[in-house]
Amino acid sequence: MQKLHQEISVRTLKAGITLLQVSLKKGSFRLSADGEFFSGVHLLTGRVGSGKTSLGELLTGIITPDSGSIIQENCRRVMLLQDTSYHVSTITVREEAASWHGDEKRIIALSGLFGKEETDIFALSRGELKRLELAAILTGRYDLIVLDEPYAGLDKDARKWVNRIIAGCNNKVIILISHDITSLPPVDFLWEMDNGTLTCIGKVPECLIGWSRAPPLIRFLLNNGSYPKGLARLDLEEAVCRIHA
Repeated sequence: MQKLHQEISVRTLKAGITLLQVSLKKGSFRLSADGEFFSGVHLLTGRVGSGKTSLGELLTGIITPDSGSIIQENCRRVMLLQDTSYHVSTITVREEAASWHGDEKRIIALSGLFGKEETDIFALSRGELKRLELAAILTGRYDLIVLDEPYAGLDKDARKWVNRIIAGCNNKVIILISHDITSLPPVDFLWEMDNGTLTCIGKVPECLIGWSRAPPLIRFLLNNGSYPKGLARLDLEEAVCRIHA
């Protein structure tokens, strides 16, 4: 009985979102999506204009589909990060951190802005502002988080910082929309948008060998018989070192 109770509790904690025959039309562009996103880190790739951002907006309820169903399971709070300036609603760093209703001091400290609490929010650099918003989002009580190009405007150290926070997020659905595959945290599932159609490539790393539209670095590694253990930066670095060993 205790074991059954534990299993039910674990299932209850897990968040997920399911798309059933979802369709969306924007002018001449059409998007169609079927799939299940459950707890873990999901990488969504695809060419510019393929529909990745539109899918993120559908998943978080910013827009609604023309047809089909989007079913949320334990996703009480969702968040979409796009341009960080869209999220700003206050004047100072302290006020902005407090506006997220999380641990204000933790957000400021984690974003590296200790001592800048009274600074005008728009006097921050683009990277500082993004760190502040990411710290608030990734430490907040969000069940589904869609990060649209989260590494844009961040230096190498800040990208590592983002990945450390993501790696510490449990029982969340985190969807990364990114063209930069050299800065990723450990990724659980790989998805691809191609001309408006969503495809689940599969579980990482098993799916990498069958990734027909893999970026040049992955193709280079596979062609040289070096199979990455994952898509995290350390995994890619180890795979490159095996070629030159």
